[in-house]
Amino acid sequence: MREVQGNILRAYGDRYRAVRHLVLTVDDRFAARRALGLMVDGDRSTPDVTSGDRPPKEAGYQWCLNVGFTFAGLAAFGVPAASLDTFPPEFRDGMAARASRLGDVGDSAPAGWVGGLAETRRVHLVVTIHGWTRSDVDGVAEEVMAAAGGRAFSRLSDETFDGEVLYDPVTRRRLVHFGYADGISQPRFVDVHDPSASPDQLPMAPVGVVLLGYPSAIPHVSWNVPQPKVLGHNGTFNAFRVLGQDVAGFEGFLAAVEAKHGLDRELTAAKLCGRWRSGVPLSLAPTAAQAEAFRDDVHLNDFDYVDGDPDGVICPIGAHIRRTNPRGAHIVQRSSNRSRSLIRRGIPYGPRWDPGDAATRDTPRGLLGNFLCASLAAQFEAMQYDWINLGFQDPRITGTNDPLLGANDPATSSFTWPRQGADPLVLRGFKRFVVTRGGAYTFLPSLPAMRWIAAQTE
Repeated sequence: MREVQGNILRAYGDRYRAVRHLVLTVDDRFAARRALGLMVDGDRSTPDVTSGDRPPKEAGYQWCLNVGFTFAGLAAFGVPAASLDTFPPEFRDGMAARASRLGDVGDSAPAGWVGGLAETRRVHLVVTIHGWTRSDVDGVAEEVMAAAGGRAFSRLSDETFDGEVLYDPVTRRRLVHFGYADGISQPRFVDVHDPSASPDQLPMAPVGVVLLGYPSAIPHVSWNVPQPKVLGHNGTFNAFRVLGQDVAGFEGFLAAVEAKHGLDRELTAAKLCGRWRSGVPLSLAPTAAQAEAFRDDVHLNDFDYVDGDPDGVICPIGAHIRRTNPRGAHIVQRSSNRSRSLIRRGIPYGPRWDPGDAATRDTPRGLLGNFLCASLAAQFEAMQYDWINLGFQDPRITGTNDPLLGANDPATSSFTWPRQGADPLVLRGFKRFVVTRGGAYTFLPSLPAMRWIAAQTE
């Protein structure tokens, strides 16, 4: 789709190893509009927004660029109030104001956010640059800041939101700092993806899961499109998240479970996630030996829970991937199995975890995540609130949090591990392993919408 920004329906791919998220404020409205106009209709001799019409790798692009506007940013560009009023309330509020719904409390509360991200009224743009190399990203970032004679934008702080892809040296799969393979399960869209290329027992999703102006995954429901149509159609919302990961704490917990219960730490890690750290799902390989022998990367998502594992003996109901994607399993909110799908685009930041390197042990590391959807409230926030942090999808986990992403507290945390022919093992006392260090709700408009924004005259 030529009108849609890239990296939405199709990922840019592993060739783009480096990323930078520029968190900007508008200094001069008129200069910002000029800069935006060049970004939309440039010739790649200047920073140019990447469209989704064809894979950038095939086009030979060494870098790609996306632009996301906050609600305050749209106002700063001079989008009329009548149009601003047509955006949904959660986007108008901004992420910091929705913190309690997201589990951003305690150490994750906006008071502790970095890079000025808690200053909702001053966060106007998140410009994201993906590059083959760090130097590719550096060069484009310098040009963005120099646009319109350097009068258009300024950065909110010196905090850099730079990330780089981590690879497993053996499998070459992408990793997060906790050691799990990443980027395995994503929605596949009708008329966009080839269903035979990656078999999945989940049905293909309509593009309305992420793009405005199309039927959603909920029958007979389409989300309101911000007006005028040129502004909202083919746009998407994004929850940009800076997620710190406590790798030392996580590995320490695995070691403590091993010492107390005699359980292999890799099995514990698999039960918490629902996949082995290699990416192989428990549902297809319940034992370490089966996971080690598994060689069919094409079918990593070709499974379900509804018939083969209804009680979570193989993959616990509270495991991360089962909480966030129940697939066909019977859940309390029966219409929600597939309506909360999100597109996840993320790259780690910080040095690779090395338990023997004391110098980098406490260096910040985590994930720069983008969670794309057509409705922040019905998809991203509902996922965070109902499924990750309350367990509303099944009464057997209600009142508990996601063991990996949830807002866990050692005084109350628990994870139930069902066992065949034995009482369930209940793990308790673990802390929060992922802490929110910042974030913003942005709107990624279509290319025609950005031309319309750049053409405003007020």
